[in-house]
Amino acid sequence: MPAARFRLSAAAAVAVLGAGLFLAGPASAAPGTTIKLDPSDVVMSDQVLNASGTCAARSTAAVLTVSQNGTEIARESVKVDGTDLSYSADLDLSKGDFGAANVTVDCFRYDEPAALGTASAQFLLATDLLFDQIDVTVSPSTVAIGSKYTITGACAPGTTTAEVLAGVGENDEPFLDEVVTPAADGTVTYNDTLTAGEFVDTGDALAIVVCGDPSNPDAVGAADFTITAAPASAIPVAVPGAAPAAAPAARPELAATGSDNGPLAGLGGALLLLGVGAHVLRRRADLKA
Repeated sequence: MPAARFRLSAAAAVAVLGAGLFLAGPASAAPGTTIKLDPSDVVMSDQVLNASGTCAARSTAAVLTVSQNGTEIARESVKVDGTDLSYSADLDLSKGDFGAANVTVDCFRYDEPAALGTASAQFLLATDLLFDQIDVTVSPSTVAIGSKYTITGACAPGTTTAEVLAGVGENDEPFLDEVVTPAADGTVTYNDTLTAGEFVDTGDALAIVVCGDPSNPDAVGAADFTITAAPASAIPVAVPGAAPAAAPAARPELAATGSDNGPLAGLGGALLLLGVGAHVLRRRADLKA
């Protein structure tokens, strides 16, 4: 297995997100008071979380508090810019635990005890749950709708099951979620034709391979690729009286699941794809540095 490890549990992330505990972005705000987080969704405990925004009129100071389950884990006070009422603070999350966390900004004027404005936002704090990183490739890296593509991942030898997911942009559902049986050496291969559908759009896309039981994965990897529009020659033309096209041959590497989608289909698959997958890509450069 590669030495690099992701400090994030896919199963735990799905559980937290699926339970409705994680709502990225502003949860509430008073008029004139805003808050924006960077990173905005999943944050490692050894990362610095930046909170910025604007305070209500007449504010001179902003107090930012990070809490989990009612317990304060970080606090920072900063001055509010007198020209545009903006503020920015870097927050140390090292005292936090895995799970949903809340950041609240209270805007004050030095000579008034009551806050002039309040805003809050939530994020997922990831800490000590580990799994290995694997290499994933999509070939070709630019896939036209209607053309063939291959997703490959390198699970550990002896891995008996894996799951392959893919999705596009801001879609809340993956267009691909399949259980695959790896080869004896752990190689996961998924071949298919990218068919137009409700959740297939042109633009940036993401493929994810989960090794082992999705509820407790051994390893996860991701690769980005691009989807382009179908070329004119690939768009089928109906011929009156012609027999329907034969169904494609079954792919022997796919495990029988009893349904059209794997166990992470629907909401669970989308949360893994968007929550963990985006985080994987964002952290890959840091892990390889």
